[in-house]
Amino acid sequence: MQEYERFALLLDSQEAELGRMAMRLLELGIDVMYANDLDEAALLSRQEVHRLGAVLVSSQGPRSHIENIVNRVCSGLDAGASSLVLVGPELAEEKAAALRDLGIQWRICEPYDERDLRFGLSLAMSKEHADDRRKSLRIPTEIPTAVFMGRYRQDVTVYDLSLSGAYFASPHPFLPGSQLSIEIPLPDGPFVAKGEVCNAKTADVTGRADVPDGMGVAFTHINEKSTNLLQGFVHSWLKRFTL
Repeated sequence: MQEYERFALLLDSQEAELGRMAMRLLELGIDVMYANDLDEAALLSRQEVHRLGAVLVSSQGPRSHIENIVNRVCSGLDAGASSLVLVGPELAEEKAAALRDLGIQWRICEPYDERDLRFGLSLAMSKEHADDRRKSLRIPTEIPTAVFMGRYRQDVTVYDLSLSGAYFASPHPFLPGSQLSIEIPLPDGPFVAKGEVCNAKTADVTGRADVPDGMGVAFTHINEKSTNLLQGFVHSWLKRFTL
C-alpha cells in the first residue's frame, strides 16, 4: 500500500472551496499543511521544500492565479509544476490546454470520494519516473471475487490493483507464501493470473488503520490477454486523473 512520507499543501480559495478537504485527507492518513493565501503557501513551500509532495488548489481560479502558484509555490519542489493537483469541476478544453502548457499534469474532478483523493495524490507525490510510476500504481477498487489455494476458496474484495499485484480484503486471508489462482472481473473481461501471498493483515497483525484485513498478493504468472486487460484498466484510471 502507498505510504505518505511527505505532506500535501492545500491552498484554499477566498471562497474556502477546499476547507473540508483537509479533514478528509487527515482521515486518510495524509499529512496536510493549510494555506489561506499565496504568500503563506509560498513561505511554506520554501520552509518545507523537502517534505512537500503535492499542492492542491481549486481549478476554478483564473489561469493567471494558477500560474502564480506554479511559479511561486511549485517551482522549488522536486516535481515542479507536476506536483500541483487541480481540484474541482471538469474544465473546458481551452483552459485545460492552457494549464497543461504550464506543466500541470493532474486533476481530481468532482464528484470525488476518498479513494479518488488518495489516488490523485499518489500520482503527484510519487518520486518515480512516469514508466515506473505506471507499473507501481495501485488502483483503488471494490470488486467482489474469489481466489483459490488449490481446492480452498476464499471470497474476497479487490481493494486495490496494480500491474504487479493486488490487495484482497478478507477477514480470513491465506498465509504468506500461499500460491493462488486468481480471476478478477474487469470491465473489458476477466483477468486471470497466478499469484503468491506476500503479506497478510488480520486483527492480530498490526497495519494501517485505513486498510481492511486481507492479503497482499504478487502476480507470478499472467498470460498476454490478461496483461493487456490489466494495462487497459490502469490506463483508464490514469486518464481520469490526467489534465
